[in-house]
Amino acid sequence: MGAIVRTNGQLNGQLNGQLNGQLNGSQKETLYFIKQHEGLNTTNIAAGMQKPFRTVDKHIRVLLQMELVERRGSKKTGGYYIIDNTNSKA
Repeated sequence: MGAIVRTNGQLNGQLNGQLNGQLNGSQKETLYFIKQHEGLNTTNIAAGMQKPFRTVDKHIRVLLQMELVERRGSKKTGGYYIIDNTNSKA
């Protein structure tokens, strides 16, 4: 039952941040890392940031949903890039 509460808390936190149009500190850190290292995939971003893959994957999903980053290329060789209008959203 504790896992359900923890999951709901995480969902509420993500939704609140997205509804307010703001990123939390870790999501901003991921965004800035991508800005400095465009073209990397999730595995390489996680390794470069020394963060767990799942954490970085969640951050990237939020950034994609907010249209701050985009994925280019194939699943194997593609990577993430900043969308030009990030200055007005972040």
